Amino acid sequence: MPGSAYHRVPVDLVLGHDATISLLIDRFKRTARHVWDPSRCVFAADHFAPPSTPERADILRRYLDFVRAESIPDDLLYRGISHQLLAEDPRSGPGIIVCGADSHTIMAGALGCFATGLGSTDILALLMTGEVFLSVPQSIRVNLRGELPDWLFGKDLALELLSRIGEGGAVGKALEFHDMTENGVDMSGRLTMTNMSVEAGATNGVFVPDRILSDFLASRNGSGPRTIGTSNDCVGHVALAPDQGAHYEGEIELAVDRIPPLAALPGSPADVVALRDIEHTTVDQVFIGSCAGGRTEDIGAAAKLLRARRVAPGVRLVVTPASQRIYNECLKDGSFEDLSQAGAMITNSSCGGCGGIDKGLIGAGEVCVSTSNRNFRGRMGSPDGRIYLTSPLSAAAAALTGRLVDPRELLD
Repeated sequence: MPGSAYHRVPVDLVLGHDATISLLIDRFKRTARHVWDPSRCVFAADHFAPPSTPERADILRRYLDFVRAESIPDDLLYRGISHQLLAEDPRSGPGIIVCGADSHTIMAGALGCFATGLGSTDILALLMTGEVFLSVPQSIRVNLRGELPDWLFGKDLALELLSRIGEGGAVGKALEFHDMTENGVDMSGRLTMTNMSVEAGATNGVFVPDRILSDFLASRNGSGPRTIGTSNDCVGHVALAPDQGAHYEGEIELAVDRIPPLAALPGSPADVVALRDIEHTTVDQVFIGSCAGGRTEDIGAAAKLLRARRVAPGVRLVVTPASQRIYNECLKDGSFEDLSQAGAMITNSSCGGCGGIDKGLIGAGEVCVSTSNRNFRGRMGSPDGRIYLTSPLSAAAAALTGRLVDPRELLD
């Protein structure tokens, strides 16, 4: 039962990357212990990839040395953003417990698992023991109903939810998503919604497993399409469902066919307005990328709008796919060709501009429209810059016109 009691829980997978694991390496070495099970580590090099300063190169080197010394698999290094790599990993799926050294580990909840981010001290203990102390959070049920318009994305749904809950409105809670829409929210949109659940302070966000998840796992794992008929029919994972008569601390209804294209105003991902209410704000940069908005579907939507068109004069369009798999998919389907011909700058897969690291920083007074998850002051460079969060389609519309605009005005 939900409550304040903590339980000692074995963890199935632990996620880590160069920027946060490096914070605990010295303490780990002082214990004279070793990683309890290297095969359960999903470790990426995504923040300093490649490093942009000598200091970051030193951090990366220490991390790589640690990975090698502890015999942790290195096949995910430089392959993309850790959270996206976790979603692509066959080891991840319904019913497992995932803990990571990054708050956006929560994104994996779109796969029907419990996924949460922890601090360095907790991850240190987890790496040594394979266990962690967790309490069972109270749940807020989120019902998605209606028919999704083609121009509405998971980002719009995430922003709408944040506008309802507010920053910190779900601290210590679980957001449990029930997709009852007519055509279903695709996995890209679900991953964005669980990713941004942490912006409301949630401990975890989770989608109840269904056909869309089962089809995604079958395609990812190469086992062909399947239909979930029982709790054990989710392509190699146990698909858990809520108990009958489960208690919820609250319930939120999202009528997806009534939500317009949205934007979060600079400073807070929960300060949300309809794009039509802030049209004509001029834009200096558009960033399409991150673990919240750099998937194949996101980049493809932007490419479709910009095909045979040009980015507005004076606007920088930076496109950063969330993983190398996505990079290759966008090469094959022609999205990168359309975007590059439109004037986009396409970078390697990394956290890059989203975290204010490199490859897309903004200067004082500049306005950036971003598909990422956070728009705090200084998040992408200068503290005097302004960041608006939107869907990839809305971001592409801003790149095309040089201003914030409701993307429906540009659709055929």
